[in-house]
Amino acid sequence: MPLRSFQIFVLAVALSAGPVRAQQEIKAPFGMQWGESPDRIRTVVTNAKAKVVEERTSGKREVMAVDGIVQEGLKRTLFYFEEGGLSEVELQYDREGWDDARVGSWVSTIKTQADRKYGPGRLYADERGDADGVQHTLRGWLWLQNFVSLRLVHYTAQQGEQKMRRISLHYCAE
Repeated sequence: MPLRSFQIFVLAVALSAGPVRAQQEIKAPFGMQWGESPDRIRTVVTNAKAKVVEERTSGKREVMAVDGIVQEGLKRTLFYFEEGGLSEVELQYDREGWDDARVGSWVSTIKTQADRKYGPGRLYADERGDADGVQHTLRGWLWLQNFVSLRLVHYTAQQGEQKMRRISLHYCAE
């Protein structure tokens, strides 16, 4: 390939790749660090004027449920510990009074923000179904980097007039 043709080829490949953005590292929320002890998390929660409402064991993990962390739409935060160290943080959101279209738009905004920060997320769950008269929808996206993941989950279930909805972000040390 002559030099001029090679230069044009390299330029075409570079331009077709689009702009390259630096990705941010996925970290535990609220400035916490993976492996922190339950006592340390309790101290942080208390200092933030939030309240531990439940502590339990689930399999090999300990779970601490916290209410009152001030963040728009945040209803509950679950801290998961394995072998005494923080391994996952689940932020559970709800937008009471919002219709499905508005919630869907909000979930799309969260996904777009995560895509900008961490690179394109991968759709890992997209289910719709009806079991025993309960209609449900589950959509989930995943961002994974350096042994840490972020999952965005949008779940709804409806039976007649009763409706349950959960939007959650799961930060996990893998």
